[in-house]
Amino acid sequence: MAYRFAPAEQGFRVVPARARSLLDLQDLLELQYAPSSTILIVNEGWKARRTEGFLVDIETGELVSEGDAEENNLSRNSSSIQRVKLCVQDTQNLLRMRILDTSLRNDPVFEASLMYALERAIEQVFQLEDSELVADAVGEGEGRALIFYEASEGGAGVLRRLVEEPNALSEVARESLRLLHFDPGTGEDLAMDDHSACYECLLSFYNQLKAHLLDRHRVKDFLLRLAGCSVELIYGDRTREEHYRLLLGSIDSRSELEREFLNTLYHGGYRLPNEAQRSIQEPRCIVDFFYESNVCVFCDGSVHDDPHQQAHDNEVRRQLRARGYRVVVIRYDQNLEEQIRQYAEIFGKGEK
Repeated sequence: MAYRFAPAEQGFRVVPARARSLLDLQDLLELQYAPSSTILIVNEGWKARRTEGFLVDIETGELVSEGDAEENNLSRNSSSIQRVKLCVQDTQNLLRMRILDTSLRNDPVFEASLMYALERAIEQVFQLEDSELVADAVGEGEGRALIFYEASEGGAGVLRRLVEEPNALSEVARESLRLLHFDPGTGEDLAMDDHSACYECLLSFYNQLKAHLLDRHRVKDFLLRLAGCSVELIYGDRTREEHYRLLLGSIDSRSELEREFLNTLYHGGYRLPNEAQRSIQEPRCIVDFFYESNVCVFCDGSVHDDPHQQAHDNEVRRQLRARGYRVVVIRYDQNLEEQIRQYAEIFGKGEK
């Protein structure tokens, strides 16, 4: 498997975050949510034959069986018969999860066990079918990471929640512990017998080739720490307060609505925008607040009630939507809190 983040006007469409233990304030995981990523799945051939790729007639596109090739000596006599690797490409929402502890990241037993434990728990917590979520491990060295992507048409929207909701990943970790027969509060082993993996926890039809790597005991301690974590969005090297102050100094000084909106987000514990006064080239406009990777928030004061201004706004926002941006309009004549709560998938749920 290979993947590529979707390009944005500046860099890539990625929402970075980190999972931090609330017990010792240590970072456990580096997270990157990347909507509309390109996924490339490569089929390298039959494992039993120990040969890479498949025989394909390049002129017709037909697969040639190994038996026919050996019997008729096709691979030598026909230049159109070549051995190739087959692949399929798709566009899906993706979550990249990098384990920060090097010793754990380089442990294949820990990696495989954690990957399947989290995959199954995500499906349970968000009520997904097995076919709706796919997990794999890719990369080498520092770039090694677990990849989860939504295989269902249009995506289920759960991977975004794992990054943007502070407690969503800890809930998944607690469900992982339950599935692995551990008490999520104490870590006590509740299994009827001492086993490494079973079909009620880690084993499945799809991971039979990695069954020898699966060990629920190896990931217990890490999952207990993850169950007490909080996911924080990353604003460069800044804290949340520092980022708020930066945004406050960047807004249009003439707009009281922008200031009130930003203050409501900050003091209400909602997710802060990545940028204020974001310049977009096509269509040429200034977005009041921008959320990575593609959300444009406009704060419309009374001046936007003018018919000519409305016509201009509607055309610019139509073009933005056509280019894949999501447009949210905050009105001056409606309750701010109620408007924010309508877009919990963008602003979060705030402090309870």
